[in-house]
Amino acid sequence: MSGVDGVRSVLVRLRTRSGLNADRLHSTEVDVAPLLDLPIVRQVVRTTDTPAAEAAVEAVRVITGQLEVTDLVVVDVALSLGILSARFPDHPELEDLYAADVGVRRNLLVARWAELHELLGESRPPKPPTVRTLRLTLEEESLGRLAELCVGSSVLDATVAEPDHSRPTVAVIGSAVMDFIFLVDHLPTASSAAPTDVFEESPGGKGLNHAIASARLGMDVQLIAAVGDDARGRQLLEYLVREGVRVNLIKIAAGRNPVVAVFLLRNGGSANVPWMNSAEVRLDPLDVGASAVRAVLESTDAVVLTFEAQAEVVSSALESIGDQDRKPLVVVRPSPALPNPQVLYEHFSKIDYLIGTQAELRDLLPSAKREITVEELAQSLLTLGVHGVCITEEFGCLIRSEYIQANIAQFPAAMRDTPGAREAFSAALILKLLEKNRKIDEKDLKWATAAMAASQSYGGVADSMPAQEKVDRVVGIPGAKTS
Repeated sequence: MSGVDGVRSVLVRLRTRSGLNADRLHSTEVDVAPLLDLPIVRQVVRTTDTPAAEAAVEAVRVITGQLEVTDLVVVDVALSLGILSARFPDHPELEDLYAADVGVRRNLLVARWAELHELLGESRPPKPPTVRTLRLTLEEESLGRLAELCVGSSVLDATVAEPDHSRPTVAVIGSAVMDFIFLVDHLPTASSAAPTDVFEESPGGKGLNHAIASARLGMDVQLIAAVGDDARGRQLLEYLVREGVRVNLIKIAAGRNPVVAVFLLRNGGSANVPWMNSAEVRLDPLDVGASAVRAVLESTDAVVLTFEAQAEVVSSALESIGDQDRKPLVVVRPSPALPNPQVLYEHFSKIDYLIGTQAELRDLLPSAKREITVEELAQSLLTLGVHGVCITEEFGCLIRSEYIQANIAQFPAAMRDTPGAREAFSAALILKLLEKNRKIDEKDLKWATAAMAASQSYGGVADSMPAQEKVDRVVGIPGAKTS
């Protein structure tokens, strides 16, 4: 993994004397740049205004806490981090482990090896090492594993500001990409071209688009996603901050940010060619299990999940939500298609609304006949346990749920469809559901459907997400009706 050797070298050299602390980072002759330049450290600096040295120490402490018991004990004592004494304040004798001399720390660790493991719940601790083995082997191995976590880690356990509960709160789990948008008259076929003189580079991704749509409708929004540690990743973070979206839980990964080529037809159809760089830039199940993410999921009013994340991430999030006493509203955008959607069936009862096109929702039923009707499609998904299904096509909506069944006709529109329409609809629907204690009527559905027509644009998808005033204008257009 790129950068691991450099971080490991810094940590190994800093274990001497007083260990790792901010004063040492300021004064040491060791080149600590590999540590201070970690994406996780820069993220903490940016989101909390903490100086780099203090941010590095805090990041290392947090990540060390994720290590296995033996590695945690070895690293805590070698670097004098104070993790054990902080976890067990009723054991003041643990302070002795953080002596100013590393030799003293090693002797104490070996002498109290079994006791420390048992304190951390390890009933059968491994055989205690000698001080020599600890110095020459165990410390370097444990610090190496810590370095790997530091390089590949997110900042999903960073301190998260308290949400603004005076307005609806939403957590969105999805992607943040840079869209390369081409406006074309037709899609090219093999050995052909579709020339255009209209090109735009713009923020996108279903997760980001949903976050922007929710923020513009007045909600307090937290985006949980991964971005690359490059210029495009930084542009996306800056864009989200300008739009009022919280970015504390966005993972910065060492790699190029994902991009998507979007071919927009003048009538509103589209085709995408995504390059998600999932080998380097992605959320992992452990990210969703981080304490800060769990805290947000436990306190937010609504959670939005897209299938841009791995199935394991979606499953982990749904499982976490299902364990909570206070369950948020859960909305799922099942796009792009998963290869094995059946793995999520056990969690479908935790989903309040599935929102997508007929094709997107049919992909959730790989064994169903392709000629399945819209009604059969909705009923099949309800039978699997979801509480509501919204099928959106060409700016119109069909909804089937435990509380309401309705067909909302499309609003007057210049385009047949547009990327981001379902994110605009979903955000508007969530707003109404939260305002009405989840008991919406056809008037509320009509308003949410109008948000799709209000999102029509030939430009950037995120930029097309409408504010409440624009949706109100569309609702007032003569000829708009329900059926």
